Amino acid sequence: MKPSFLAIDVGNSSIKWGLFDQGVLLEYFRLDLTDVSSWENSWNTWCKGSINSILICGVVPDVLNNHFRWLKQQSDNVRLISHADLPMQINVDNPAGTGIDRLVASFAALKLVAKNEPVIVVDAGSADTVDLASCRDGFLGGAIMPGLKLMARSLNQYTAQLPQVSFTDQIRKTSGANTFEAISFGVGNAFLGGVDRLIKKLETQISAKAVLFFTGGDGLLLANHLNEGAGYFPNLVLTGLSLLVEESSDG
Repeated sequence: MKPSFLAIDVGNSSIKWGLFDQGVLLEYFRLDLTDVSSWENSWNTWCKGSINSILICGVVPDVLNNHFRWLKQQSDNVRLISHADLPMQINVDNPAGTGIDRLVASFAALKLVAKNEPVIVVDAGSADTVDLASCRDGFLGGAIMPGLKLMARSLNQYTAQLPQVSFTDQIRKTSGANTFEAISFGVGNAFLGGVDRLIKKLETQISAKAVLFFTGGDGLLLANHLNEGAGYFPNLVLTGLSLLVEESSDG
């Protein structure tokens, strides 16, 4: 099966490509933000001669514009997605200034639940965003906080002696007996506790339980700790772009 649609999400650490056919994700991979040769190799290997349409969005303007211009050299059917392209209400002060990844992920979540269910989307990457949306009211905004790795890195960079600590698939549950363990315990639980409290605050705002969606590099870690492993969608933004092109085709 060959892909017919290419969804692209330009993030802070990489460019994510998702290859779809009839709404099914066939391949997913990350590309370097500036290495044009990796773009060319991926296009020639996976896309050339089969891709009918491309949707691209992103939160890094310079990289996004460079990638978009390069794509235009490969295909005539490339669209750069903005908030105005999404068929949902966006009830925030400045829709154009809201991260398009937050909007597209929320659009995807709303398409994946029953019409009367509100959703909360947690995107855990360089920054963590926790956003609320409903079919009735659309995107209602949310919260932005430092991501897990950013919190850990800041302790190392802005202190004289604290080391860099990395996280894998678990957050430490007991107090640390040394500096590494203490940072792991503190930062990890600040991360979990912050996101958990934000989810509860948003649910209180609407006086209802929401369906939780976790995405981003640390999304699975959050899902495992806060939602018993449920609700993890590693490619929610790419899925949202695929759903958007399907809806446009149906219309």
